[in-house]
Amino acid sequence: MKIAILYICTGKYDIFWSDFYSTSQKYFCTTEDKHYFVFTDSEQIKADHNVSVIYQDSLGWPFNTLYRYRMFLRVQHKLSKFDKVIFFNGNCTFVDQIDYENFFGRSSTLVACLHPGFLNKNCEEFTYEKRKNSLAFVGSPWKYFAGGINGGNANEILKIFQILSHNIEDDLKNGIVAIWHDESHWNAYLNNNYEVLKDKLHILSPEYLYPEGWDLPFEKKIILRDKNQYGGHNLLRGAAQHNFPNTIKKILKKIICR
Repeated sequence: MKIAILYICTGKYDIFWSDFYSTSQKYFCTTEDKHYFVFTDSEQIKADHNVSVIYQDSLGWPFNTLYRYRMFLRVQHKLSKFDKVIFFNGNCTFVDQIDYENFFGRSSTLVACLHPGFLNKNCEEFTYEKRKNSLAFVGSPWKYFAGGINGGNANEILKIFQILSHNIEDDLKNGIVAIWHDESHWNAYLNNNYEVLKDKLHILSPEYLYPEGWDLPFEKKIILRDKNQYGGHNLLRGAAQHNFPNTIKKILKKIICR
């Protein structure tokens, strides 16, 4: 199987790349043909036989995460040639063997991971987007999924990326940024389409997005590195030091005015 791995590390997030790559090579689907698509503005990350570097401006917070689907679609013609496409959060580190079937499922066409922060909680406690005028609104609560893993069969997940990117743009035109950005839109798609997706969605437990320093009743497969150990969210995001493109400035102005 050919697997395309999507990875975003703009700004100071490039500090995570080396560990992500080396541990993925050691532990993740080691019998499969993997290729990494790295969206970055870092000069330290170099293309290789199994690494494609796509230059990506750092858009600041929240656009570095909100626009992730838009970023991926820049290379959709290349991604469509793979069997599977999977995105991982920038601070993921693999710590145990993960084989193809356990991760992607035997006959599933999509894969998502339960959010570790909502383990054993009721739907009423899930932080879905609750504004009905947002396209990220969840009308049919089911489960709460983390934004740190999105993937599945290439053609199917690329169509979903197109839908989510379109929904995010429509929300922005109306002055709306969903509460948890791309994660909110991912949850809206999976929850609101439950009947269609339930038999083809492979759901991973939080062992595949295990926050560093937490104590969960799972064996660790993938650890989410503690960003506080690397300067914290604001430093990594570069929240206070961005020259936004004009299109984003207009969107921000509209949101602020609203």
